[in-house]
Amino acid sequence: MTVPLDEGEARRRRVGPFWIEEGLGLVAVGAAVVAVFAVLFALAVIFRPA
Repeated sequence: MTVPLDEGEARRRRVGPFWIEEGLGLVAVGAAVVAVFAVLFALAVIFRPA
């Protein structure tokens, strides 16, 4: 049974078989994850063995 593309929560979109969440909360979480990895990378470069 197929699900029409326009059914679901107002803040969710369906693209093919995937549901995509929309909202600034997810953007903030994604930015925080990227920032953590950037800081860890910078620390790894700074404290690398000589």
